[in-house]
Amino acid sequence: MSRRYADPVEVRVGGLQLGRLPVLPAGVDAASAPTAFIWRGRLHVVCAVLDHWTQRLSWWREPSGDSGAGSNGAGPDGAGSGDGRPDRFPDLEREVWRVEASAGRLMQTGVYDLTKDDRWRLVRVAD
Repeated sequence: MSRRYADPVEVRVGGLQLGRLPVLPAGVDAASAPTAFIWRGRLHVVCAVLDHWTQRLSWWREPSGDSGAGSNGAGPDGAGSGDGRPDRFPDLEREVWRVEASAGRLMQTGVYDLTKDDRWRLVRVAD
């Protein structure tokens, strides 16, 4: 079973966790791979990185929480271009890391999808 989330998480990237590196697929740089993350107050240690890819975002949607000044296309004396479009577009791609992780030595492992754009988020959990 799989559940979707959009929870912010704190992610530790690269380096050893509990004296070992997670298993990585070919072509993935160990320095950029997540090795641990904190979700809902619990530390999850990554056992293996199962996959890594880049995902295209919906360019026609305005990013959430970005409706402040400068994003409404105010015109020549404002921040926008005058035609209703913002001057600045968000990044159109985000990294997705599918990892196998455990919340402790006695806990079962689960498969988690972590995304990184402007910040790290946990977007899917498969039990």
